[in-house]
Amino acid sequence: MEEKKLAEGEKCMVAGAKSEKTGLFSRWKPDWDSAAAEYERAAACFRVAKAMPRAIDAFVRASQAHANLDSGFFMAAKHLESAAFIARDLKEAPKAADLYERASQLHQQDGRPDAAAEALMKGARVLEAVDAGSGADLAVRACGILEGEEDERVLRVCVETFKQAVALLLRQQQWDKAAGLLHKQSSIHGVLGQPHGVARCQLSAIVARLAADQFAAAEADNDKALAAANGWAGSDEAALAETLLGAFSAQDEDGVAKAVGDQLFNHLENQVTHVARSLTLRSAGVPADRLNANLPVGSSAPLPPIAAGAGTGDFGEVAPEDELTDDLT
Repeated sequence: MEEKKLAEGEKCMVAGAKSEKTGLFSRWKPDWDSAAAEYERAAACFRVAKAMPRAIDAFVRASQAHANLDSGFFMAAKHLESAAFIARDLKEAPKAADLYERASQLHQQDGRPDAAAEALMKGARVLEAVDAGSGADLAVRACGILEGEEDERVLRVCVETFKQAVALLLRQQQWDKAAGLLHKQSSIHGVLGQPHGVARCQLSAIVARLAADQFAAAEADNDKALAAANGWAGSDEAALAETLLGAFSAQDEDGVAKAVGDQLFNHLENQVTHVARSLTLRSAGVPADRLNANLPVGSSAPLPPIAAGAGTGDFGEVAPEDELTDDLT
C-alpha cells in the first residue's frame, strides 16, 4: 500500500511539474490550477506512504503554484504551514520555523495580520527548545505585526498572540522584552474597553520589571499608568503594585513575601504568577534615593542591590545553598 501511494505521489509530482511549463497546448502559459491540484494530491499520497520529506516538498510546490493564482495567497500560506507542521514532527526545528515565517509573509500579503502573527508564534514555539534567542525574536516580531491594528475583530484575536509571546519570553527569562509586550497588550485592552485586562497587564509588567532588576522602571511604569485613564488607577491590581513597590522601598522582606502571596496573582497568566512568587528583595536593587527611610525593625541597612542574573535561582534570586555559604563566611 505504502509503495503504491509513493509511486502515485511521484507521478503526481511529475504531472504538476509539466503543468508549470509553457507550450503550445497550454497556450504558452503555465496551468497553475492544475499544478496546484497535482501537488496537493502528491502531498496526500506521500503522507499515506509515510514519506514525510517528500510530503514537505509537495506542499511547498503546491504553495508556489497557489501563490501564482489570483487570490491564492491564503492557500499558499496554509500549504507552507502544513509543510512546517511535518518538519516540526521530524524534529527539523529550523526548517519548520523558516516555513512558518514564509507562511506569515504570505498571510500578510493576503491582508490577514492575525494569521500572519499566529504563524510566526508557531515558529517561535518550534525554535524555543533549540534556539531560544531566535524563538524570542520571532515572538516579538509576531506582536509587531499587530501594532497599529484597528480592526476590533483582529484585536480580540491578537490578545492571545500577545499572551503566548509574553509566556515564551518569561520562560526564557527575557523579562525586559516581556514587560514591553505587556504594555502593548495593555493598550489593546484599553482600545477594546477592557479595564480588567489593562490592570492585569500593568501588574504583570511591574512584576517583569522587578524580575529584570529594574525597580526604577517599575515605579515609572506605575506612575505613568496611574496618570492614564485606562482602568489602572483605583484597581485592586494597582493597590497591590503599590504595596509591592513599597515593600521594596522599605526593604521589607516579609512585606514582599506577603504581597507576592496575594490571591490576586492567581488571576494572572500562569507564567507571570510563577515569576511573581519568585520575587525577593534581591530580585531588584532599589536606588538609594528611592529607599524608604523607615526600614523595618531589626534592619540596620538595606540589602545591597544584586545585578540582574547574578543570583543562582530560577529567576535570578540567590539560591538557598548560596545563602547558607554566605552565612558561614
